[in-house]
Amino acid sequence: MTIVRSQGCSGWFHTAILVVVLVYQTQAPGVYGEAVLLDKIMAVVNDEVLTLTDFETHLALAEVFRPALAEVDREQAFPRFIEQTLIRQEALRTKIVEVGDVAIAQQLSALEQRPGGQEQLARVQQARGLSLARVRTWLREQLIVHAFIERRVRLFVRVSDSEVTQYYQQHQQAIGEPLSEQIQEQIRRVLVEQRVNVRVAHLVEELKRKANLQLPP
Repeated sequence: MTIVRSQGCSGWFHTAILVVVLVYQTQAPGVYGEAVLLDKIMAVVNDEVLTLTDFETHLALAEVFRPALAEVDREQAFPRFIEQTLIRQEALRTKIVEVGDVAIAQQLSALEQRPGGQEQLARVQQARGLSLARVRTWLREQLIVHAFIERRVRLFVRVSDSEVTQYYQQHQQAIGEPLSEQIQEQIRRVLVEQRVNVRVAHLVEELKRKANLQLPP
């Protein structure tokens, strides 16, 4: 395997957009054969190469395991794919969280319990040539990101009763119900999610500033 390079660019990524393999025809000395396209490099994140196949595999498996959260717009999905990579790398660097085989097995078991879930996964595996080991690796990476956000961000988010009351007063007409314990809990969850999202966005921006992030022109 080799990488196609061009002259006059700085950095190996900027000179290597397409990964190719050269097939040598040994029967005819001096004939080097044709360059066959294997994959396209989409980004390099701290020396981790993200290819088009990686991205499409991520989208396909996310649709299987997280259908409600699966990205429809590919242009919006790719930046989030990079953000997940940054968070996963930070999680592995800091060793704040660990994901064992039991957690992965639980995800696979949950999929089996969902009508048509196992069949959908089998179709994706066959279409994309994915082994179960590759699926398990993807699941581990997703769980690492989730666990890191829970431990690093969500654990420190607090919403006071007064903030819940204030939110209710501001949205009372839209809510249309008395401020019961159930409504209070729903409001609290909304406010927690809002703050988690803001803090995660700040974390990602911080990781981007520190990262060696290279994208194609």
